[in-house]
Amino acid sequence: MMGYFIKDDTIIKGDKSELESQHSTGKYVAPAPIDSKLFISDDSRIELARVEGRGQHAAHVTVLPGEDVKQAAPSPHKWQLSRSTLTFARRSSSKVASLGSLSIEDGPEDRGGDLRSSFESLSKSNWEAEEGPSLTKSICVKLASQLSAVAIISVLNFMIGIPFGASYFPVEWSNAGNSSSVSTGSDEDDSIGSVVMHEFPLPGKEALGLRMFLFSTMMAQLVLTFASKFTSGVGLQMVENVPFCLELARIVIAEQGYGMEALSTLCFLFGFSSVVVGAFFYFLGKFNMGRVVYFFPTHVMVGCIGGIGAFICITSLEVSTNTTFQFTIDGAKNGLVDHFYLLAPVLAFEVVLRILMNVTHHRYPLLAPIYYCSITPIFYLILWSVDFDFDASENAAFFFPPLASSGSVFSEELFDIFRIIDLRTISWTAVVKSFPTVASLTAFSLIHVPINIPAFAISTNVEPDMNAELIAHAYSNTLSGIFGGLQNYMAYSNSVIYSKANGDGMASSMGVLAATAVIFIYGPTMASFIPRCMAGTLLLHVGVDLFLEGVYESWSDYDRLEYAGIWLITLCMISMGMDAALVAGVIAALSTYAVQSITYQYPIRGAMTAARLRSSTWNRSTEAEKILMDPATGRPKIYVIQLQGHIFFGNATTMTEEVNTLLRGKHGTDSQPIVVILDFSPVLGLDSSAAQTIAKLNDSIRRNFDIEIVIFVSGREEGFLCAYDLSHRVDKDACSRLSTTNQLLQPDKYFEDDEDAFVLQPGQSNDDTSTVISLTARALQFRDRSKATIIADIPNSRVCASLDEALIFAEDVLIAIMDTAVLQDDVNERFSQHLSATSWHSIEEGAKYFLSTLCREATSSDIDSLFQLFVRESYEHDDVIWKQGDPSDSLKLLVDGLLISLLEDEHGATETIHPGSTIGELGLVYGSRRFTTVKVLSNEGILYSLNKDKWLQLIREDPRTARFIDLIVVRYLAHRVQHVSNNILGRRSLPV
Repeated sequence: MMGYFIKDDTIIKGDKSELESQHSTGKYVAPAPIDSKLFISDDSRIELARVEGRGQHAAHVTVLPGEDVKQAAPSPHKWQLSRSTLTFARRSSSKVASLGSLSIEDGPEDRGGDLRSSFESLSKSNWEAEEGPSLTKSICVKLASQLSAVAIISVLNFMIGIPFGASYFPVEWSNAGNSSSVSTGSDEDDSIGSVVMHEFPLPGKEALGLRMFLFSTMMAQLVLTFASKFTSGVGLQMVENVPFCLELARIVIAEQGYGMEALSTLCFLFGFSSVVVGAFFYFLGKFNMGRVVYFFPTHVMVGCIGGIGAFICITSLEVSTNTTFQFTIDGAKNGLVDHFYLLAPVLAFEVVLRILMNVTHHRYPLLAPIYYCSITPIFYLILWSVDFDFDASENAAFFFPPLASSGSVFSEELFDIFRIIDLRTISWTAVVKSFPTVASLTAFSLIHVPINIPAFAISTNVEPDMNAELIAHAYSNTLSGIFGGLQNYMAYSNSVIYSKANGDGMASSMGVLAATAVIFIYGPTMASFIPRCMAGTLLLHVGVDLFLEGVYESWSDYDRLEYAGIWLITLCMISMGMDAALVAGVIAALSTYAVQSITYQYPIRGAMTAARLRSSTWNRSTEAEKILMDPATGRPKIYVIQLQGHIFFGNATTMTEEVNTLLRGKHGTDSQPIVVILDFSPVLGLDSSAAQTIAKLNDSIRRNFDIEIVIFVSGREEGFLCAYDLSHRVDKDACSRLSTTNQLLQPDKYFEDDEDAFVLQPGQSNDDTSTVISLTARALQFRDRSKATIIADIPNSRVCASLDEALIFAEDVLIAIMDTAVLQDDVNERFSQHLSATSWHSIEEGAKYFLSTLCREATSSDIDSLFQLFVRESYEHDDVIWKQGDPSDSLKLLVDGLLISLLEDEHGATETIHPGSTIGELGLVYGSRRFTTVKVLSNEGILYSLNKDKWLQLIREDPRTARFIDLIVVRYLAHRVQHVSNNILGRRSLPV
């Protein structure tokens, strides 16, 4: 096997077995790929680096010493030198998205010169003869393949530039010196039909337009060559903006007429709008906002596409007939009837192209470009066949007027594009009036790039950087605008054609730029030999495609209202211009939003009692749970109404009516609720009008349906998302029952002894830092308060951040209504982490108490037997109890402190674990690995642990006692499943 052997500072080429037998030291290097060439740089690394485009690495593949490099990267390879000692470089048109690197651990460290001299001893001729064709030959083949791609794109630029270059200025602003259509003076103007023709202030209007098109295209190509990540992207003037250019021209003409001053103002506006577009592109790219354009209503954009398509069709008619079309009888007669002989070839060529594309089923992407190029020779052939000479055809307006002969293409007209703008003659009034049109142009320009870039990335299998591409477009548009140029972008269709023609790399891209520069100089002279029908056919084809995309292909994609908006925008753009189309787009978007919100956004998501709902309060006392499970006093007396969507002035009335209807059905029946929860968690938006309606609804619910407590769930800690402070209003309206005549409970009716104090046990804390204190306890602050006063002071309305908090509050209220002593006991159990822990005995008693609470059917002897198997464990703050994925080898009972359960995934969900809770019970019984990572949250934590060996021993020796652990698992799982049904996205459903 042929390869290389590195010894000290020498590279030796030869067979692997021979080299290894001759040299006892050194390192063997894998053989070079066939058809490759060896390069040397100054490091001590051998790197097989396949570099795509301009040195952008795509991936790395590690190649071990002695490994065949062809196993590390697919073939064919395309290797280039890239920051390495030795690089095998092979030229190929194929693209491989891989990188291979080979590290030499004991080669020379910094002997680039010695390595070069050693390599020179290898015969270059033998290398090329043995390993493949010469690099020069490969480069020639590469260059030949690139020339065809450069030629195709250059011809396309020329063909596209002719019709669109003739479209930047109104037809009535005609060529100077064209006696067939205009007079020789600005005050004595001729007319064609009902349209007055005016002299263009410079010779060669079409030539100026073509050079404007080509200049913008060159700026785009130049910037994309160096700033874009695509190696086969093609820049183009943004031809879709032609209607905006005509609108700007008419605004300026209305202010300044048809003289040189008007042309100066117009070109200033062209450049200004390009700079504005560039600034927006830069802003979007710099702040990573490339996707913001996707928030534009799609049907509004589609309507603009349809309108621009129709506008381009009208422009095609005007360019083909050299007239200005108007939607009047005279305008139609002049444009369609009197000049039909000019329009007929355009229609004929378009029909034939449509037939060909339909027959071939769009399988040939080069069909349309080749067809456009063939129109000119076919038209000349037709003229020759009917014996119609060129001069007569030119006089009949079949061709664009020729440039005035100056004896050299490098005449003054060549640089007109850079000398037109004169700041002294600009009409700033016209500039201000043009702002709405510039805004429309900018908005429409922004939608192309975020569509073209992903589409072209898919076509070329390249991963783009959207923000970098936006910034590249910012540079190209700004550079064009500084010189008064038009907007530009990377054209998707041209780029695909260029890529399929093997166009790739910086050299090829610069070739396109150079060829376009040549056309910039000589193109206007050649354009006078191009028939109008070619330009008209191209414009008509593009316009029809855009129009069909806007109003025909979208028929099944939008509802009737949206589709009507598409037609509204299209018709406004055709009949009243771009500014009217912008207003129509805003109207269409707002009306669609308002109607859809009213029609489709039913504000009530659902309603149900809390009989099947559970809060996150896991370990209530037996007496408290008995109250909550009773149909007459418990959770069925909690009625939850969940709302959804955007609630605003349009559907707030519907929401109020539906809530009243739901409560009216419950009023006066056995199922009449005591507590009503209005859950706004799924609501996406709330305006001030709706918020005020909700505040009034709070009063009417309590007054009309005898509902004592209304709880509002905002869904977020900061309250309701609206300018109106609904949270403050609800809390302000909450009143003490002692100040109302309709009290929930009469104190003397239910309690004979109002002096019994409802007091926490010694050592217990009532501060707000305790995360486990009952919400009712926190709200009532019941230390040293009488039972009757507690009940009387329950607020009749409350705002909670989550449905879980609302359920806890409602459950506590129901328990307090039946027996405040039960609520006290239940709260004491949940507060029991504050028990004095000064001795081992108190902690042990607390642990047994928790076990008895968890194992409610167990006797004291059962608890003692079970507790003997537990071992006490102590932890400090931030200690890890176990990690997610660890084997489940124990169950632990938390007696003192707080733990936190962390789900280590992209969501990072957490759950706080309080004293009296067990963890790891499911893993112990089921045998699964740990679902979450558990850490100590408090300063210290005391747990009792039952390991797997003792658990298995318990199963064998005392199955009855072991059954209590099974019941704990069942109870916890049942509660978690019921709680997660409250909210599918809830975070308190993590098995730990």
